[in-house]
Amino acid sequence: MGKTLSVLGLFAWLLWLSPAQAARDFPQDARRGTLTAHEYPNYRIGTTTYRLAPGGRIFNEQNLIVMPASLPKKKAEIMYRLDYQGYLSEIWFLTREEAALNPKQSNRPR
Repeated sequence: MGKTLSVLGLFAWLLWLSPAQAARDFPQDARRGTLTAHEYPNYRIGTTTYRLAPGGRIFNEQNLIVMPASLPKKKAEIMYRLDYQGYLSEIWFLTREEAALNPKQSNRPR
């Protein structure tokens, strides 16, 4: 019984040490940018203003869908996708670690 509890305790400790969330895989065509301003349904990314597509989704750092009205009015590092009409279809707010793993690239495919 004592050995079983030790193994379970070790397992729980290892789970506690593991990262709280798995790394997110962004689509191949996702772009990197800085969200500098927003007023629903328009979002300024860098120097370009985009409109959120009907059905567009916004994900926070924990990968939960958030409503546009709940977004803080501050600059944020993001990944985003455009639909075939040039509207924002998805926005992902990045954690510091994700921002470091996905640096801005001027030659990223558009």
